Amino acid sequence: MNMKITSAFARDAALCVLILSGLLLAPIGLLSGFAGGMPNRFAAPFVEQWPLLPTLWGSNPVAALQVLMQQPLLVIAHSEPAGGTAAWRLFYYPAPVALQLAVSILAVVTLRAGARDATRRRLMMLLPGMALLVSVTTYVQLASCCTGGPRWALDVWLFSLAYNPGGTLIDWQALYSGIEEALSFVQIALALFGVALLAAGVRRAGDADARANPIRDTSGSSGNPS
Repeated sequence: MNMKITSAFARDAALCVLILSGLLLAPIGLLSGFAGGMPNRFAAPFVEQWPLLPTLWGSNPVAALQVLMQQPLLVIAHSEPAGGTAAWRLFYYPAPVALQLAVSILAVVTLRAGARDATRRRLMMLLPGMALLVSVTTYVQLASCCTGGPRWALDVWLFSLAYNPGGTLIDWQALYSGIEEALSFVQIALALFGVALLAAGVRRAGDADARANPIRDTSGSSGNPS
């Protein structure tokens, strides 16, 4: 029995790692495709700052917690030539990674709950919410448009359109100036919408499994007649 439990846990853990890896690697593929260049630089600011955190925690726990949340766990970048200014950088902060881990665990629970032949169908029901949550937790920096620090991916995209020297039919600069201050609220709203989509996908998956495996009422099949 213990070996079966251990084996099931190992399978679930491997599936969780696979899903989490997909969520974390998806932005790399998008950046490589749209901004150009494969990643060739890696940094771990969280690990680099770790020796200072115990001392800071002893003197000011609140400040230490802020540092923990604001330090990226990992920064992945592409530079041309190698060692020069990064053409793009992708930042993995603790809170977004924790959210994606929670989403991965929820996906594993949902995928393992029903029949094995319905795994792909249940995954498709979860994908919209997962994709939206990945988009709102992606922080990037593009040398082509903004070098002031990492920003939310949608913010960076709109900023790059607004200050693109090439003219377009849409006045992106006026649009961006009008919504810039509201982008943080848009990010929160989209995150909540992503959670709602994910919850709806879990519910639809459960309903689909219930329809595929209806529960039959057998309460009177084994009782004595009155």
